[in-house]
Amino acid sequence: MDLQPGPIRGTRLRTGEVPRSPVLHRAAWVMTMEEPPLCDGAVLTQSGRIVAVGAFRALRSRCPAQTTVRDHPDCALLPALVNAHTHLELTGLEGQIALPQPGFARWLEELMPLRRALSAQSQKTALEDGERRLFQEATALCADITNGATLACRDSFSGTERTPILEVIGFDRPDLESALGLEVRASLDAALGAGTCGGLGAHACYSTSPPVIREIKEAARTHGLLFSIHVAEHEDEIEFLQTGTGACRDLLEKLGKWIPGWEPPGSTPIQYLDDLGVLDERTLLVHCVHLTRQDWQIVASRGCSVCFCPRSNRNLNVGRAEIARAAERNIPWALGTDSLASNRDLSLFAEACAAMESNPQVSPDEFLRAVTRGGARALHVQQDYGSIRPGKRDALIAVSLPASLGKAPLSETILYRGNEGEWTWVHHPRPD
Repeated sequence: MDLQPGPIRGTRLRTGEVPRSPVLHRAAWVMTMEEPPLCDGAVLTQSGRIVAVGAFRALRSRCPAQTTVRDHPDCALLPALVNAHTHLELTGLEGQIALPQPGFARWLEELMPLRRALSAQSQKTALEDGERRLFQEATALCADITNGATLACRDSFSGTERTPILEVIGFDRPDLESALGLEVRASLDAALGAGTCGGLGAHACYSTSPPVIREIKEAARTHGLLFSIHVAEHEDEIEFLQTGTGACRDLLEKLGKWIPGWEPPGSTPIQYLDDLGVLDERTLLVHCVHLTRQDWQIVASRGCSVCFCPRSNRNLNVGRAEIARAAERNIPWALGTDSLASNRDLSLFAEACAAMESNPQVSPDEFLRAVTRGGARALHVQQDYGSIRPGKRDALIAVSLPASLGKAPLSETILYRGNEGEWTWVHHPRPD
């Protein structure tokens, strides 16, 4: 490994930027998220990238002379968090809907008029506020669902990086063009041209027509982008696909979006999406509260990733996802905070602690991986985020630990201490 002074291989510098001197960060524990925890470990960084990781003494002896050593005593050093599902446009709705709600349909009745009243400018302001909040919650990167108003917005805050995912709605739309409309289509073309669109998605099986779901997935494939969809979030969705009746049907009729003669597929949401041909290794399935054993087998066989949002599910009274089903089948899974219309904060530490308490059969190690490496893998950004290894961005945080802590409860302690605010940024680089 080359530890000589100068620019580090793989680090792209802006025009006129002078390479920063290397910094060696020493900590009681280094959580690489790929290997076992490293006691008295260290991470060498330079110019926004990780150069090396290993035992402190061995690594120190190989560092360039001008290396600065920074100690983080009684701390665990780990990669900053990755939030796999947010709706930052809704940040301005914080506190306007009482939580918890009696059910999804009631929550949606309250959300829709508030959502329609949001101007494009208010959504952009909400986005900026959401980015700041994520930064304050140790998050390096988020997947942000947008209906179009903030798709073309570049990151305005020098902290959390945002991956915008355009979400398409239109149960009564025969094709993607009609579902997008001219304004959103123009924003999408601009974002694709600039390389700032992180993904494409359909809202849900009950709100987006089959041809639109197919077309948006095909567009994602064409551009090499992630495809995201809310799926099996509530029992109303299950009823709708099975029988064509219930709260989803009532909502579509109320909105004038119902298509007379539409026949329900009579299948689960997962089987329905599989029949549409949209499940593959670049599909991110969000929520997955009501999946059968056969559904989980399909998800595993297609290589999909899953993002759970347990506190949102609890606040909307839709049920509890069986996270262990994903874990035992080695399905890539992550956690997301959803929006402040269905959650009380954007903290992944809080999300992981809540999920850990309601899923005792899943180890704390897996929950710590879910908010770091799992999120990066689900969003296909593991080349830059989610773990500590040479070449990745030096987006690192240090979580303070009790001085007498042993190795056994390490992951659990990190999550709880992080949720208590006992952490600090080590580095939070901007994207290249």
